[in-house]
Amino acid sequence: MAMKPGSNHYTRSKNNTISKINKHLQIMKNRVLFKSYINQISAYDNPVLTQVINSILKVKNKSYAISDQHIFKSIENYRKELTLNTKTISYEIFNSNAKSQVHEIYRLAASSPIWGELLYFLVRDNQSKKILEIGTNVGISGTYILHAMKQNFEHFKFITMEGLVQLCDLSNEKFKSITSEHNFDVISGLYEDTFPVIIENERDFDLLFIDGNHQKEPTIMYFNELKKSMSSKAIFVFDDINYSEEMKEAWNYIKTDEKVNFSIDLYKWGILIIDESEKIKNKAFGIHLSYH
Repeated sequence: MAMKPGSNHYTRSKNNTISKINKHLQIMKNRVLFKSYINQISAYDNPVLTQVINSILKVKNKSYAISDQHIFKSIENYRKELTLNTKTISYEIFNSNAKSQVHEIYRLAASSPIWGELLYFLVRDNQSKKILEIGTNVGISGTYILHAMKQNFEHFKFITMEGLVQLCDLSNEKFKSITSEHNFDVISGLYEDTFPVIIENERDFDLLFIDGNHQKEPTIMYFNELKKSMSSKAIFVFDDINYSEEMKEAWNYIKTDEKVNFSIDLYKWGILIIDESEKIKNKAFGIHLSYH
């Protein structure tokens, strides 16, 4: 039966259609104007911004050294292992009787390789020595981060947070195959318990990857609190900034914060640069990297 104008189903369907059209129009615009936008961004003489753009271009053009390709292949092998992992994960910590197998969690939550590759270059080329990740999940982004960090330093610190203890155990085992245990901490528990401890005890994060909550208020709260713990030059990466209207609102609020110098909207990701030595504020860019 056809939906009638004025019905709730009709209104939701119409809104979803409009949203999809707007999404594709914005992506098409950013694709067509990619070179123009890159030239505009390159005119700003900020070292952190330049490094971020160079990382994006490296991934866009697939300008990978053989050593990078070997690393990415090893991570793809880990992805394949996850697709076959039938270990059951309990959501008891969230007062839920629900259960999932690892391969189900992976297929629902894991980003495509291009975003991991970008994270890898952001970390390596920025020479990030202390990183926080909110949202460990099955540890894929962490593998990119650790492989990147260990190329620059013997001693570094990667801290990642996850609510599900069994996923923490899974990631911990994978991370130990990449680097020494003293270089990373996988923190298990509810964010409301673990996040305040991070804020209280940790400082000087130079890259922060926020992928733990897709709601407006928690996302804004993370950002406001983490400004206290960042270094004088820091890169914030927010995943799924167009996931929902709430996330769009959160991103639009965060990128206009008085501390933000530059923001880059990649549609899936939002990247912020805060550089206390930079006078330019709230310069926003939108460029296209990938549909997925």
